[in-house]
Order: sequence, then structure tokens, then C-alpha cells
Amino acid sequence: MEKILELYEKQYKEYALAVMEVEIQLHKARSVRMSGKLQQYFNSSQNRNTFARIMSKAYQLQEPVTITYICELLDANRSSVSLMVDECEKGGWISVLRDKNKAWCMATKELHDSMMKYVHWKKRINKSIIGDYYKSLDQLESVLKKAGMTIPDMSYGETDKIVGDHNDYSEI
Repeated sequence: MEKILELYEKQYKEYALAVMEVEIQLHKARSVRMSGKLQQYFNSSQNRNTFARIMSKAYQLQEPVTITYICELLDANRSSVSLMVDECEKGGWISVLRDKNKAWCMATKELHDSMMKYVHWKKRINKSIIGDYYKSLDQLESVLKKAGMTIPDMSYGETDKIVGDHNDYSEI
């Protein structure tokens, strides 16, 4: 039984290295993917990068989102989000519907198409770097569960949290 647990910990650490490598490759890709104004803008900061994802998600769902909602997701102030909205609307990357004191935003086809190219690239890199490690780890977890064994806690004290919890990954 101890050997199986050692194998699990080894597999988990190999998976962790693969995740780290994907993040490094992602950083490198964002650094060099600056060929057009759209890429230059959205790869220039984490908030802009995440804003592109929020806008593309709204486009794909056909559910525009408010500036207040964007502020909450980005944990950013209204003036900086409003500036991004204005800049992106002028750039033709988002559409904005205004009514009194509210504005609803979502990506244009151009931004969404660019995001889908990124999604395709991310799928390929995840599969090529993480895929086999994830599958092995997942299969080993299934075996441990079926055998009634406790899966080792590899969270280093971190518990699963709800997405959006501002304390996630506070050590990073």
C-alpha cells in the first residue's frame, strides 16, 4: 500500500511540473504574440487579458455583461474598467449597449474569433504537455478510490474553493 501512495505522489509531482511548463509556455506565447493591435492590447496586462475572456464568454453565450459585473470579476475599480470598455469599443473589439446609467458589453466577432484561435492553441499545448500526466493521475485516483484507499492530500494545506474566491493561490 505504501508503494502505491509513493507512486501517487510521484505522479502528482510530475503532473505539477507539466502544469508549470504550460504556464511558462503561456507566458512566452503572450510575450511574443504581439503582431497586431488586438494582441498588443490584450496581452499587455492581466486585467486586459482576462477582460478579453469575459467579453468573449459574453459573446459566445450571447449574454452581454455590465461594467459592474466586470469590475467584480477583475476586482478592479469602475474607472479603469470603463476606460478599457471605451478603448475596446473604439478598437472595434467589443460592442456596447448603453441605457441611462448602465452599459452592457460583449466581444465583437473579431475578438471572439481571436479568442477561439487561442482556445485551439491552448487545447493543443495542454494535451501535448499535461494530457498524459493528467490521465495517469486520474486513473490512479480511480484505482485508489475503488480500493477504498484515501487519496493523499497534495494540496499543501489548500482546500478546494469556489471559483472567484479572492484568496485562491495567495501564495503564488
